[in-house]
Amino acid sequence: MMRIIPWIAFAVLWSAPAMSAPAMAASSVYEGKNISFVVGLAPGGGYDIYARLLARYFPKYVPGNPKVIVENRLGAASGTAATYVYRVAPKDGTVVGVTLEILPLYQKMFAERVSFDMSKVHWIGNMATMNSMIAVSDQSPVKRIDDMTKYETNLGSTGVLSLTYIVPALLNALHGAKFKIVTGYRGTSEIDLAIERGELHGAGGQWTRYVSGRPDWITSGKIMPLLQFGLDDDPLMKGTPQLLSLAATDEQRAIYRIISSAPRFARAMWVAPEVPADRVEILRTAFAQALQDPGFLADARKANLDISPTSVDDVQSAAADIAATPQQHLQMLRELLKDHK
Repeated sequence: MMRIIPWIAFAVLWSAPAMSAPAMAASSVYEGKNISFVVGLAPGGGYDIYARLLARYFPKYVPGNPKVIVENRLGAASGTAATYVYRVAPKDGTVVGVTLEILPLYQKMFAERVSFDMSKVHWIGNMATMNSMIAVSDQSPVKRIDDMTKYETNLGSTGVLSLTYIVPALLNALHGAKFKIVTGYRGTSEIDLAIERGELHGAGGQWTRYVSGRPDWITSGKIMPLLQFGLDDDPLMKGTPQLLSLAATDEQRAIYRIISSAPRFARAMWVAPEVPADRVEILRTAFAQALQDPGFLADARKANLDISPTSVDDVQSAAADIAATPQQHLQMLRELLKDHK
């Protein structure tokens, strides 16, 4: 099953403004040019699949009909891509970042480790609001969340910047879980190959990667969601416990709520702060229109891709909320994860 917001509801949600005269004038910069979607994870994973689908429809809504290419820049759990877009790439609206949903929070926790500020970027939009999760295979000794303190379980991770690392590490520290976190994977597709080979018992990420990429794993019971984290229950993981439900103290509840806000960036795209406002407007309008395109929606449906966008205002608001996270909660996260950096 997948979610696609009906066209009318989506149009109301976005309320994309008509392009202004200055924006029309600035659009000539795209004629004969390329727009790069810089994806911070490996080809074949969820972020990459969404970016490549959008790349097929995005150009027709950008005046000048530029070509859109998808570029994968791996490293530091998408931190390498974020640094490139924020610091190095041209600031003319031709380079768009597609990075992990956790980066706005991670930069607040470990500012010394990053060279970007996600609270200052211009968000273009979010294609899907999907909860993250920890999933386990049928070979895992952990079958239910109560088992996590009884058995050692190998979970794959793309790195310490990722929720695939942070959440298991918190569960180990706060609840005595016995997750062994194995890092070094370039993306979720590599992790899933390791699960298939029996090298891992499971991993974090978004459940939709199995819904769209390995539905046979779900129907056969080879993979199952163990825990989800989001501000609302994901209908695709009905009955799966929420991270927030594990909180035993107000401090834990505050930390888990911060982490559970990450789905609002689940498939978000952004440009650097220096990109001119008129070009940001062009990109936002094209993004909103492409997500209404009947061909785009049909292809998403065929691929079982969840299309449940959030507005630019909501994404910007989520980034602002994370930026305003109380220091005592950030410090608690730093202390809990300091031995895992």
